[in-house]
Amino acid sequence: MSTTSSTIYEHTAREADSDQDPESKTPGAPEKHSEHVFPDGGAKAWLVVLGCWCTSFASFGIVNSFGVYETYYLEILPDHSPSTIAWIGSIQAFALFSATLISGPLTDRYGPMVVIWPMSVLLVVAMMLTSLCTKFWEFILCQGILLGISCGLIFAPAFSVVGHYFFKKRAMAMAYASTGSPIGGTIFPVILTKLIQNPSVGFPWAQRVCGFLSLFLLLIAAVAIRPTSMRRKGNPIVLEAFKKPAYSLQVAGLFMVILGFWTPYFYIAAYAQDHGMSPGLASYLFAILNAGSFAGRMLGGTFSNHLGQFNVVAFSCYGAAIMLFCWLEITSSAGLIVFSVLFGATSGIIIALMMSTMAHCAPHPSQIGAYVGQSTFILGFAGLAGTPITGALISNYNGYSRGIIFSGSVMMAGAVLFTFARYTYAKDKLIA
Repeated sequence: MSTTSSTIYEHTAREADSDQDPESKTPGAPEKHSEHVFPDGGAKAWLVVLGCWCTSFASFGIVNSFGVYETYYLEILPDHSPSTIAWIGSIQAFALFSATLISGPLTDRYGPMVVIWPMSVLLVVAMMLTSLCTKFWEFILCQGILLGISCGLIFAPAFSVVGHYFFKKRAMAMAYASTGSPIGGTIFPVILTKLIQNPSVGFPWAQRVCGFLSLFLLLIAAVAIRPTSMRRKGNPIVLEAFKKPAYSLQVAGLFMVILGFWTPYFYIAAYAQDHGMSPGLASYLFAILNAGSFAGRMLGGTFSNHLGQFNVVAFSCYGAAIMLFCWLEITSSAGLIVFSVLFGATSGIIIALMMSTMAHCAPHPSQIGAYVGQSTFILGFAGLAGTPITGALISNYNGYSRGIIFSGSVMMAGAVLFTFARYTYAKDKLIA
């Protein structure tokens, strides 16, 4: 690994620099005299970012596109309510997040490619199987469980490797890598909408086209991601991490944020149609949301170097919650488009930087996979519960107001908890 313009990471120096109080010897962690060289740049490091970008596109990108599927499934499964249909996407989001409990520790022990290669094949298979589904339980199995698990087993190892190559620029590198998610969330809905509405193509081949695109991207990732030789022995799960207030408060805060996070990504099109927007334009709101998310991630990654990644995430949590409360009074087509851009931007920053803030709590980079994996596993339960709760509120009260208020309230509570996490991480620093 090249040491030009590199940063030397020593365990004890890192602890002092980040104002942490890790245990004197965490099970599974390297000895205190160990060190790791961070290139913080160079062709190999940025190729890893490119590979991670491709996995983010193929995994988070398709999950972020579920709003298109929700609209289509309501047409072909008329006996199922929006809340019931939402379970497909919720299970998918839960599987994506919770699978990291497995993939994170596996990456720490054996490297990322032992997970990324077979799970890339499984992801493409799941995409193709979804194209054959016609019944609710089939979509649950293929799209909700199989596709969700394969997505989750891919993205965490890729992000962990980015953390091995970057320290000073880690937040920026991870944010840039995560922009694959909104790009995928923009392109997949456009492909699906155009092809589903084409009578000569329809849903099966629309889904297969997306599957072939995922295959192409994952082949690039398999070549571009080059892991380091760093490995970790010991317990696969690092429960000692939850003794650190900066880490445990982050997990609690982001859990509340994720409870309300997905509501616009699932229901914005149906809300827009109920308020007079044409179905064609309403379906593009998902692409607009993800386009805003792309802009937010790019800006968030850049600003984090100057303002501090914890500060940027906390600000974005408050911003996203406020945007949800504003949604209550937005009914015009122009207003909904602006809302989609702004909520996409603020929510995108949260997803882009939360992996980096979690990784920064790890006392050594060989534990990044475990720290990220076990935290996102917990967040998966929020993804599982959030949209069905919102959907039930929408169905039971014949309107969106209570569902939106619930989503905004839990996001605001999460913002407050994350603010406490930021304070405990660096009490005496303005930039953190």
